[in-house]
Order: sequence, then C-alpha cells, then structure tokens
Amino acid sequence: MVNWSGVRSWVLLGALLSVPLAAHAQVKMTAVVEGLDNPWAIAPLPEGGLLVTEIDGRLLLVADDKRITVKGLPKVAERGQGGLLDITLARNFETTRTLFLTFAKPQGVGSGTALASARLSNDGKRLENITQLFEMARGSRGGRHFGSRVVEGAD
Repeated sequence: MVNWSGVRSWVLLGALLSVPLAAHAQVKMTAVVEGLDNPWAIAPLPEGGLLVTEIDGRLLLVADDKRITVKGLPKVAERGQGGLLDITLARNFETTRTLFLTFAKPQGVGSGTALASARLSNDGKRLENITQLFEMARGSRGGRHFGSRVVEGAD
C-alpha cells in the first residue's frame, strides 16, 4: 500500500507556504518514492499506487514498494525541456482504465507537443490503444517550451 500521507504533505506544504505559519506549527513529510530521474507529473490510482512520468520518456507504476516501468508509450523526443510530460486519469478511469498523456513528439528535424489517450492494462504494465488526440502543427528544434498540463473537460 502506498503511503498517501507523503503526497498529502506536499500538497499541504504548498498551501501553507502561501500563508505565514504560526511559530508552533509543525509539518511532517514522508517520502512516497525516492530515486526518480526528472519526474514531471503524478496520477494517483484509485486502487492505490501512483503513475509517475519522467521527462526521459519513462512512465512508472509505483505501488507496494515496487517500481514497474510501463511499456507501450508513444515515441518521445527527450531534448532540453521536452520529453514525457503530464498525465491525468479520465474521470471514468475505474471502469475504462483510460488516461491522457502529453509529450514532446518527434517531428522530422524538430519536435512538438502532443496529447494522447491510452488504456492502462489491468496489470498496470502496458499502455494499450494509444490514440493521438492533438499534435502541435509545427514544432521546434530548440528543445524548449514543451510545458503542458492536462485537464479533462466536461464534454
């Protein structure tokens, strides 16, 4: 079982940093996972565990003190600020296992931001049915400005 208090502590710490703390206030943080290489985003899974994107193009499933590299990702251009970026679970993930990813996609001599949906296999080891939903029309060779976040719209 993943220790969610670590994730909650980071969220709490972020909220607390925006207001002055009383002299007697204490914040306790517990590491959930260590040794990541340039993590970009996390998606807590409803059954426990986390999906973690790393900019070098790895998607990790972290659960029960195990770290599994999820296979089947689209080709990712890891250069400068580009790589595997955000991840969001669809609001009906529990029934469909659908998720959304943003990444820097190779485009000939450069790369551009792309968005894809995929299904996480039941064992969490592979992405299936990857569908590209968006691709930046003309990318860049500079390796910068790929930042992105995914939010599922109501429709």
